Amino acid sequence: MTTDGIERIVVIGAGQAGGWVCRTLRQEGFSGRISVVADEPEDFYERPPLSKAVLTSQADLPRLFPVDAVAGMAIDWYRPCTAVGLDRDRRR
Repeated sequence: MTTDGIERIVVIGAGQAGGWVCRTLRQEGFSGRISVVADEPEDFYERPPLSKAVLTSQADLPRLFPVDAVAGMAIDWYRPCTAVGLDRDRRR
């Protein structure tokens, strides 16, 4: 994987898309910092079709990857934290 000098990538959200971005980056050889900004308390998860159990918080959201796989991605987590904007010039 070519990263053209990129040392850090920030992913917004800990849902399914964010999880696959992080996993793919690592599988393709990205060795820089990966930071995830997420309001969700769970690691990467799948959102199942809505059901009463999900709506009433009686069911856990299914994990996208096993705990050890997420740990192996060496992610810097920022949570609970809501991303409200990007400042490319200041890299924030």
